[in-house]
Amino acid sequence: MLRKLTLTAVLALALASSAFAASARWQALGNEHRFMLDTSNYGIYPGRMFMFSDALWIIPNVPPSAEPVPNNNMMSGVLVTRGNTAWAIHYNLPGTVAFGSLQSILGTSPTAALGGLAGNLHPVPDLFWAHKMGDRIVAGRIVMGLASSQNAAKDAASAMSLDLAGGVTQPTGMGDLDVGVRLALASFSDKTLPTEVKSTGGMGVSLDGRLIMDRGEGTKLIPIASIAYLKSPTVDGATEVSSDSLTLGLGYNKSYPDKRMLVLGAVLDTKMITRKPAGGSSSTTTRFTLTYLGGYEMPLNSWLVARGGANAKLMKTTGDDGTANGTASQFYYNFGARTIYHKFLVDAILTKGIFHRGPYIASGSANDWASNICLTYLFGATK
Repeated sequence: MLRKLTLTAVLALALASSAFAASARWQALGNEHRFMLDTSNYGIYPGRMFMFSDALWIIPNVPPSAEPVPNNNMMSGVLVTRGNTAWAIHYNLPGTVAFGSLQSILGTSPTAALGGLAGNLHPVPDLFWAHKMGDRIVAGRIVMGLASSQNAAKDAASAMSLDLAGGVTQPTGMGDLDVGVRLALASFSDKTLPTEVKSTGGMGVSLDGRLIMDRGEGTKLIPIASIAYLKSPTVDGATEVSSDSLTLGLGYNKSYPDKRMLVLGAVLDTKMITRKPAGGSSSTTTRFTLTYLGGYEMPLNSWLVARGGANAKLMKTTGDDGTANGTASQFYYNFGARTIYHKFLVDAILTKGIFHRGPYIASGSANDWASNICLTYLFGATK
């Protein structure tokens, strides 16, 4: 009987691990979700949403450095699949280019009234939709960000962002292809001044692609590529800022029969930022970032999975502004764990201080044991 229960728990672990994932997982496996199947995938590849089970999840507190969420606090979502159609509602899921650009501009206070909106700008919970047509999945996403201040007479200041995304997931002769296209629009206005201030620019577009190439025996090669353009919103007479980005990468994912997984990869990011002052000559800064990473996870027993990973970055900056030129490097590592109880999953990144304290692991404050916790409830049948 005990053996039967143990086998059942192991099976549940396997199903849950393949059916749903969390940001705490990929951050502990080298900090790159594109080299594995994870719910964060569909922030840029919307078609991947259909691959996951019905679930309700929440990340109560996202550290500012963990991932680029709009407000660096809570993330949450609910996903439902019925037949060939899936729906989802999220709050603070990454991938909002327009929202991030608008939030950054308001934070620099183009005018006093607009600066006051920076803390009031919040995204409306986003809407996802996906539909399976044969072996093809098409999907879309919409996210809005709104903020305004009012007085007795009229709207004083307002700001709005709109992020639209669409995507296709399609099996091909070479492997499963994920494609995502995102359109970003952002604008603001201020009527408190004698002459109304309106923004210009505020538009971006990006194209993301990934191919998951099955090489047999649980081995997959995963090339990725993306291009992006963004012109940040600004006001007449201010410096116009635009950026062009190109990303190329190659990942290796190895899954073993006992549910262990190895992830390796390298990513090259190139970003060119152009600044054009009013009446002045433009200047360009180019940043090259090479990231190589590795991660590994393994079940320790029927209810506990351990994982760990690291990445290293080499960065080189060149451009017209000589003070910004130079090279730099960064090193990142993390450890994490997953526990499972029936259909409840808890994924966590363990705080490095746990290991640094050694035998004094029990000391410290109550929130010293984890820096990112993802709570998930799987309420439907696993896929």
